[in-house]
Amino acid sequence: MNKVIDYALRGMGYGGVAYLVLMASHLEPLQTTSRNILSILLMSAVIGVLSLIFDSDRVSFLVALGGHFCGTLLAVVAMLFFNGWQVVLITHSSFWIIFLAVYAGVWAAVMLDQHLRVTKINRALRQRKK
Repeated sequence: MNKVIDYALRGMGYGGVAYLVLMASHLEPLQTTSRNILSILLMSAVIGVLSLIFDSDRVSFLVALGGHFCGTLLAVVAMLFFNGWQVVLITHSSFWIIFLAVYAGVWAAVMLDQHLRVTKINRALRQRKK
């Protein structure tokens, strides 16, 4: 259960930052409500929990990536409808560009974070051997 909570909290962190970047770039509606913010955090937590699929040995990386991508897309579309922002899907052909850019950006941030953690752990292990 702690692992699920950890992934949910990490997802909320990444989702919160991604939403702030979108707000700063004026790609999201200017009026932000508590309902919008809470739905973004909930969506991000769901996406974080979906990331547990990458810990499974039962599926290949490509299957896990495809499942995570589709689950993320469903969570984003659900959040858009919940907030009444579905017009974004209809009127903005750039939805896919933005979605893919955010997905790739968060993916890159997660990979960098994991690389830095592994490097730090390896450095600590080398120090212990000395």
